[in-house]
Amino acid sequence: MRCFRAAAWVLPMLLAACAACAKSAHHHPLTAVDRYLEKEMRRQEIPGLSLAVVRNGVPLYVKSYGVATLEHGVRTRPETVFQIGSIGKQFTAVAVMMLANEHRLDLDAPLSTYLPEIPASWSAVTPRLILNHQSGIPQLISPKRQLVDLAHDYTDAQLIELATSQPLDFEPGTDVSYSDTGYVLLGFVINRVAGMFYGDMLQQRVFAPLGMNHTRVISDADIVPNRASGYEKAENGALHNQSHVSPALNRTADGSLYSTVTDLIKWDRALYGDAVLPQGQLERMWSVDPHRNGQQPLYHYGYGWENNRLRDHRLVEYDGNWQGFQAVMSRYVDRKLTIILLTNLSLCRTERLAHAVAGLIDPLLKPYPESIPDSSAKKTGLFRAFLGEVAADEGDLSDLSAAARRRLVPAAIKTLRRDLRELGPILKLTLVEQRGGGAEERVYRVERRDMLEYFTVRYATDSKIDDISLFSEY
Repeated sequence: MRCFRAAAWVLPMLLAACAACAKSAHHHPLTAVDRYLEKEMRRQEIPGLSLAVVRNGVPLYVKSYGVATLEHGVRTRPETVFQIGSIGKQFTAVAVMMLANEHRLDLDAPLSTYLPEIPASWSAVTPRLILNHQSGIPQLISPKRQLVDLAHDYTDAQLIELATSQPLDFEPGTDVSYSDTGYVLLGFVINRVAGMFYGDMLQQRVFAPLGMNHTRVISDADIVPNRASGYEKAENGALHNQSHVSPALNRTADGSLYSTVTDLIKWDRALYGDAVLPQGQLERMWSVDPHRNGQQPLYHYGYGWENNRLRDHRLVEYDGNWQGFQAVMSRYVDRKLTIILLTNLSLCRTERLAHAVAGLIDPLLKPYPESIPDSSAKKTGLFRAFLGEVAADEGDLSDLSAAARRRLVPAAIKTLRRDLRELGPILKLTLVEQRGGGAEERVYRVERRDMLEYFTVRYATDSKIDDISLFSEY
């Protein structure tokens, strides 16, 4: 009953918040938010965008910009329905955790317990290792491989066969690498264990109880009120309509959902209580599991979320890109601030937008600058050279202290090597923050073609690298 009571009072509050926003938009910092987003929409050519700024579950600012459809010039509204891409993974993870809490699914059982048709060589893969991207299950679509025809309407059995047609990228539990394919398989696990389609389980146990009336699995055939059109950019920069994707590939559990900012506000509020899962279980989803050998992964994946720290503030977030849409939900946990941002342009930089908006709302969350004066250009140069050596698999890692070797070798260095190779050359590396004295800590901004990465590097008193942590921003 708690969930239904929450849904009853959230909607009037949302409407009141939207009205209040319209009256207060001329006040700082909301004016700055408007100016920033409107400027970025022009620069990135984003047709439409919906924003929600939420503090402790209560919306502070809900506003939409631009158009939901270019063909008809329909204005974007808070009720506009967007695809949310991989933000949907957190809902898949919640469904898995619900089944685990009910002792219907064991997170540490072999995946073959639920999908007996998978190959014997996958015997070490478990649902938990899929949730935290430590399974080694390769991507079906990547720069190296294109195993899926997006226009083909596959059966579940065909998708499972495709997903298991490649060898694992690494031994499960020894490395971390993002895998949409793993979440596709989790959807099939949910279907079998729950005895119903995973989307129906979410509708019955999450969306309906929370009053998330516009959140559902994608369907091109159904009439979906307020649905936005998705857009992609061609090589020449021209916008065109979203590419066609078969119905089967728009039903998978790796991120095939519609939602709205108003629904995701309700979701954010539910995450402060026990309506969806007990808080202890939610915290488990927002934690980072160590590798099998006890080392911490370089990438901070929880279960359907990524877990980072920005200037010592905890940031739990996820972004999503699919079929002409890009979205992000960023929760600054210790500041109780959430930024929800939905767009109808694939591959626009939503994480960067959300982080900038958070900094305009809360000065303690101000993003790093592009650079600051560097008191030791030599040290910066040596770090760039170190990244080059890791990428080339050269050198003896003599730049690392004994503590760093225990912490980073082999798992984190292996992950970093793959990251450096897959994301392409470093375009620019600058110092953006510096603190401490002898045991100095420096934050480097590393610019790549499609990604910004922030490396926090802690140095020992002898100037050897003592630790490295990585925060990525799309």
